[in-house]
Formats: sequence, C-alpha cells, structure tokens
Amino acid sequence: MPTLSQGQSNESGPEPHRHRQTAESFGVDAERYDRARPPYPEALVDRIVAASPGRHVLDVGAGTGIEARQFQAAGCTVLGVEPDERMAAFARRTHVEVEVARFEDWQPAGRHFDAVIAGTAWHWVDPVAGAAKAAQVLRPGGRLAPFHHVPQLPAEVIDALAETLRRLAPDSPFDPGLLRGPAVDAYQPLFARITDGIRQTGRFSEPEQWRFAWERTYSREEWLDQLPTFGGLTQLPAETMAEVLDSVGTAIDMLGGHATMPYTSVVITSTRSPAA
Repeated sequence: MPTLSQGQSNESGPEPHRHRQTAESFGVDAERYDRARPPYPEALVDRIVAASPGRHVLDVGAGTGIEARQFQAAGCTVLGVEPDERMAAFARRTHVEVEVARFEDWQPAGRHFDAVIAGTAWHWVDPVAGAAKAAQVLRPGGRLAPFHHVPQLPAEVIDALAETLRRLAPDSPFDPGLLRGPAVDAYQPLFARITDGIRQTGRFSEPEQWRFAWERTYSREEWLDQLPTFGGLTQLPAETMAEVLDSVGTAIDMLGGHATMPYTSVVITSTRSPAA
C-alpha cells in the first residue's frame, strides 16, 4: 500500500519519491513482505502482456519479485531494478534477475524492453524522470504500465489504525483516515502525479487507467502479518508496532475474526511514441 498522508493528498504536498527512508525500508523483513503481500490479478498481467509488442519486461521497484514471477509465469523474460539490496537478494533466490539501483540512476547499457512495469512501487520513483527513463529503454510502441493495489479497508480497521497512530505515532506519514471514503478516490492525486509525469515527457500516448476489481478474505493472522509491510509502518518501533497490531487485531475480532477486503488494482498505462 502506498504511503498516504495529508500532505500527499493534494498537488502542492511533498511527493512520495522524496521519502527515501520509507521507500527503502521494506527490506527490513523481506520474507514477511513476500509472504503477506497479495499478488496481482491474472487478468491485469494478461492484459499488459497482450498489449505489449513483445515479452521482454523491465520491473521497476521489483521488491521480492512478486509481480516479476507472475510475468515470468505468463511467458515473459523479466529484469528487475530494485534499490534495496535485501529485497533484491530475496528476489534472486526465487529466480528473478535483479540489478540494485534507483530506477532514475540505473544504467540500461543499451538494453531495450517491450514493457516497463512497477507493482505498487512507481510512487517511489520521480514521476517525470522515471517516465523519461522508461521512454529511453522502451522500444517504439513499448508499454509503460505501473500498477497499484487499492484496498478498501473496513471502517473498523481504519478507525483502529487511525486512533493508535494518532496516539503513538502522530508523525507517521501513513494516514489511514484518508481511506474512510472510496479508496480509489483517495488514490487519485497519486495517480494524477503519475499521469502528469508521463505526459510531461512528451514521449508517450495519452495515459489510460485500467481497473481490475477483486476481493480477498483475510484471517486475523493473515492481515496482521501484512500490516507491518505498509509504507509508513515499516519504521515504527517494535513496541509501537505491537500496540498497532493489538488494536487492529481487536477490531478484526469484532468482525468475527476475519475481514473481507475489496481491492481495485489500477494500471496507469501508455505506449512509447514511435518518434520518441
């Protein structure tokens, strides 16, 4: 889940990619991240592959290789770029090739790709510099397709998270209160930044949004396992995280010991102009 804060909910606020300490904190428990984070809908993967001119894919912010493995299973050759060596090391153990670098600084060495993807990671990339780098490495007609999970958390979980963080970690960049309404609406400023970054390069077709709705039911244990992997929570002190988990666990208990999360997985996508 991207970090959402009041400052990031409008166009004048600080951009997520500048929060480097948070952006490169997920490797603190790479095994948990890989175990707890959900994969992407098969329909999303299939549509990106079908809409690309070939099957040579660059995965930006590859993390532990969750989406890279899905694209491999769909018949693609995937190279990951990941700034956190701990995450990259885990991905390599799962047979994903990864090079360690921030995407903006990564050297493609003349290599070109049919698609550039990013699984819930493009918000950590400078939206203009990242799109320009994607244009540099994409073949003409190649597809840029960063995508994000947008979960609709139950109100009880949001309230428990918001109250505990307000009390124990008031400076946390993660503001679950922004998700009290439709979650996809809360994410639109983030998606607008991505879209504007693509437009500013002048090297892509007009960006589109593709949306894929699905849901998953989590047990108490499964949701509490995923919660520490959220941006803005990865850096909480252990004792604070324990209180957050206890509070959210109580909320899930009140829901019957499980919670069904509707998700929308959103792709912001465009093709590299032939003359770029």
